[in-house]
Amino acid sequence: MDARFEHLYEMCLSELTTNLLPWWMEYSVDEKHGGFYGSVTNDNEPVAGAEKHIVLNARLVWTFASAYRVLKDDRYLSYARRAYEYLVERFWDAEHGGVFTLLDADGKVLNADKMIYGNAFAVYALSEYHRATGDARARKYANDLVEKLETFAFDPVNGGFFEVCGPDFRHDPWKRGMNRYPNEQKTMNTHLHLIEAYTCLLRSDPSVQSRVRYQLYNMLSNIVNRATHHFHYFQDVFWHPTTSEVSFGHDIEGSWLMMEAAEVLHEPEAEAYARDVCVNIARACLTEGVRPDGFMNSEYDPVKRHTSERLSWWEQNESVVGFLNAWEETGEDKFLDASLRCMQSIDAKFVDHEKGGWFAILSPDYKPLSTLKQTGFICPYHNARMCLEVIERYRRH
Repeated sequence: MDARFEHLYEMCLSELTTNLLPWWMEYSVDEKHGGFYGSVTNDNEPVAGAEKHIVLNARLVWTFASAYRVLKDDRYLSYARRAYEYLVERFWDAEHGGVFTLLDADGKVLNADKMIYGNAFAVYALSEYHRATGDARARKYANDLVEKLETFAFDPVNGGFFEVCGPDFRHDPWKRGMNRYPNEQKTMNTHLHLIEAYTCLLRSDPSVQSRVRYQLYNMLSNIVNRATHHFHYFQDVFWHPTTSEVSFGHDIEGSWLMMEAAEVLHEPEAEAYARDVCVNIARACLTEGVRPDGFMNSEYDPVKRHTSERLSWWEQNESVVGFLNAWEETGEDKFLDASLRCMQSIDAKFVDHEKGGWFAILSPDYKPLSTLKQTGFICPYHNARMCLEVIERYRRH
């Protein structure tokens, strides 16, 4: 075994089991209102009255279910069950199907719209919960939600998925999802998380094989820019790009998620097609996006030649996995070196070694820019998944 890989594995296993998951189990549980708090500060204090977002709740289901599946620790199962039960009891729309976007602190619905990004994470969560526990009801929820997305959120004319539907699942282009403006009706971000969700469901349900295949080829054909080896960030309904911006974090994340989809499909043509694209994306990220300190830059505008200066936790997590995946595909040392170096920088700057947990956003000189360790979008999904991916890949080797 390569000593660098072994060191990476040991770092991730230790971080996951002695800091990351223990922090979420200790400080995020809402004993008064059920489920988990909507926000927690850097001082590990819950924010009174904080709203509860579907993205946080679904990611908590996925994280603890996956941790239980990989590590076989019943403590993680109890937290996965807590998050799962809150999702199906409070976020699930019994009338129209799908999941609500936002609840208040007491669990009452504030936003009943069907945000496709949030519903994608619900499919991901429910599929992983079924994979970890064998709970047939969870897979039925996932299947029902996929049918809703395919029926109401899919664009039958131009392909791909829209951003938001109303409470009754009618598409509404004037409501904002992960897009910025109404003309940006297709986003890389939503499609990226749909493919991870569908791929997870495919692991236990072969009936979605053709849908995963479609998701993969759609991304490879319409969302990847073959000239630059980056994703188109935002596009109109006809797949015309609306911006030249590059998101390095999404690029490196997509490089391994698309490869995962091809591998789970077990179709040699898909694997061969995806591999070259995914490795080229990883190469572009390594040469254009990695800073001297080993961190991945956030966003880059090639027109203005401006690079975002802030550092986000999730982009670093996806870099660790994406470069490790590229090393596995190519055997090129530079990728494994980049993966390990990024993890070492994460441990030095993002991990709160004093109060536990992680800082979410850092300034260029590594000062926390966010006062919160938990919000509707700051979740344990990226960093826990990084650790779990490293653990599983190490065990396979």
